Amino acid sequence: MPVHSLAHSPLSPTAVRELLAMPAMPAVPEEEFDEYSEKVLGWEYTCLVSDAVVTGHHHVLWYEGEPLGDPECTLILTFGEAYPVDPPDPDEYGHDSLVELVGEWAALPGWVLLQQPDEAECEAVLDRAADVVAAELGPPLRTLRSNDWLGMGPYLRCRIWRMGEHGVVLAPREDGGPYGYLTHLVLTVHPWPAGEELPVGDEDCLRWVRDRIIL
Repeated sequence: MPVHSLAHSPLSPTAVRELLAMPAMPAVPEEEFDEYSEKVLGWEYTCLVSDAVVTGHHHVLWYEGEPLGDPECTLILTFGEAYPVDPPDPDEYGHDSLVELVGEWAALPGWVLLQQPDEAECEAVLDRAADVVAAELGPPLRTLRSNDWLGMGPYLRCRIWRMGEHGVVLAPREDGGPYGYLTHLVLTVHPWPAGEELPVGDEDCLRWVRDRIIL
């Protein structure tokens, strides 16, 4: 599937380490969390994703649960936003609005905008992120090609790591915002019980990923 544009901000080792550390960080009381997240973590609320924050590294973080000190929390860090195009009639799905929205992502500090990137250019964004994650966790347990279960496209590689009793997934993921048409590039952390193995087949494994990162 062709891509009209891709906004992205490279993952740094510091940003990855911060995300991976969140489940084990000391919890912050709810009544103190907003002040702590703003003054200590450098987070700011954003409307790019519902109920999400822009981190101090200028990525967009959504979470289900308490983001600090909660081993049951799911964390989804978005560092890329793609607009896939399925010809022939882009006006049917709000082309101008989607172009504008991707531009808002690209306007975040440290983000760049690729116009009409090919699949190799999109894949390279995930490849570079995978190198950063692998430097912390080693090689992924599994690498497989995504499909429309995870988003509208592009169908890039999905990588899975285990970190103790957490799974770490690097993959494309549906935006779920206007028109449901854009695609996030995300690094996620989610609970993964120690005795639970990955499904053997690729389709079952993609279903496993979908059930954990698309909430």
